[in-house]
Amino acid sequence: MFRTLALTALVSLPVAAAAETVTLDTPMAGATLHQSTTDMSVYWTKAGESFEVVGYYAARNDADDQGRIIMALADGDSVTFGLPGHVGQLYSFTREGDALTVSTRNTMVQELALN
Repeated sequence: MFRTLALTALVSLPVAAAAETVTLDTPMAGATLHQSTTDMSVYWTKAGESFEVVGYYAARNDADDQGRIIMALADGDSVTFGLPGHVGQLYSFTREGDALTVSTRNTMVQELALN
C-alpha cells in the first residue's frame, strides 16, 4: 500500500512592503505616517542651528501603546531606528538644509506555505 504524504514547507521571504515618506520644509508643519500597525505624527521646530523633531506614535490595536520621541538634527544628520515593541517597522529621519524627510517601512518576514 502506497501512502501519499503531503509535505508542507514553510519558507520565510522578506516582504517588499511599500514605504511611506513625507518631507516637511516648514517649521510646525506636520504629517502622519501610517504603517501596518502603527501611526506616527511628526513635526519640527527650529532650535538654534538644529531642528527639534517631535514624533508621537500609537499602535492601531492598543490604545495604551503610545509614545513620544524627541531628537535634534543638524543639517546632514540622518538616523534610522525601530520603536520599542513595534517589531518589523523602521523609521528614518533625514535633515537636508531646511527640510526634514521622514520615512517608514515594514521589515516583517512573511511565511508562505508551499504545498
